[in-house]
Amino acid sequence: CGGERYALLQTLGRGAASEVHLARRLGQMPLLATMKLSIHPSDADALKREAANLRALHDVDGSAGVYAAQRLPEVIACAMLEDGSGRFALILRHPNGFWGSLAALGTRFPQGIDPRHAVWIWRRMLDVLHFIHVQSWSHGSISPEHALLNPQDHGVRLIGWAEARKNATPQAKAADLMRSARVVQVLLGGAGTLPAQVPHVLALLINRAAQDEAFCIAQGASGIDALLLAAARDAFGPPAFVPLVL
Repeated sequence: CGGERYALLQTLGRGAASEVHLARRLGQMPLLATMKLSIHPSDADALKREAANLRALHDVDGSAGVYAAQRLPEVIACAMLEDGSGRFALILRHPNGFWGSLAALGTRFPQGIDPRHAVWIWRRMLDVLHFIHVQSWSHGSISPEHALLNPQDHGVRLIGWAEARKNATPQAKAADLMRSARVVQVLLGGAGTLPAQVPHVLALLINRAAQDEAFCIAQGASGIDALLLAAARDAFGPPAFVPLVL
């Protein structure tokens, strides 16, 4: 693909438009890659959109460019496979240290995760959303399947950028924020009515952000993050690193 040879090492998952594999680029410049392969010919368009969106988000200067390089997926290649299969591939640099998606985390803890973990997971999502919203973009497809988890470093990486849009409206940005809150609801084991283990002040913020578009427009990602930090201090005291054991 793209003039380079790749070996597929492991299947990571299957979405609506692609199969996802861990791959290794062979030759003099080997590297680990995430390879998304189209399932049907029409699915190539979604992979092309995702590649174009990510390249545009990386094409910023200064500190924004440094942030994008550290937080957003990096496109290695986007082209038809050269094996005669007719399949299209989007190849991304594989991120180190990521365990799986937030959907997998929800499956691992069906009764809900520790609310202290929900705080940092949401804060990481809000951090990336703040960055892209400042650049006038929206993600458009925030979901548990579109966020990868790094338990050791308490990191979250947003993936699935095919529906991202430039010149996003306030409503589109608010939709990102509302969906991020709904992801947190799912991780905590409920939607609307959260389990009793979730402190009241935290539950109020999560539920409001999940439902109130006007609130999300007014606060933005940075405002919700500030409210989340205050709610966490009220519920748990000063910030402390709580290991996530999987």
